[in-house]
Amino acid sequence: MKTKLFRILFLTVTAFSTFSSCRKVEEDIVDCLGENILTSLHVNVSGTNPKQVEFNVSHSGENQITSIVWNFGDGTTTTTTGTTATHLYNAAGTYEVKVDVNINNGKCTISPKKSVNIQ
Repeated sequence: MKTKLFRILFLTVTAFSTFSSCRKVEEDIVDCLGENILTSLHVNVSGTNPKQVEFNVSHSGENQITSIVWNFGDGTTTTTTGTTATHLYNAAGTYEVKVDVNINNGKCTISPKKSVNIQ
């Protein structure tokens, strides 16, 4: 008799700023599609334009990311099939960025959030 192994999805949200060497990592454990998956959201503020931010989702696992819905916290959203998005904020402030990472055609969705401080 085979034993079915339940695996855990490790969700890591990471923020990076070019203005600081400080790095904050938050982790949540989520069961998703019976596979170990590591998903990270990286936030990189441009050194030349502090209102321009590049977001990147990295992912490990056999199941494919099929789409990512990016909510930049300022009323702007976009959907990509790639793992990178760039956004230009109109005003300084703190914004809560949320991404819905859809895996295997939406059979699993991971939704990390991260606050981004725009100068």
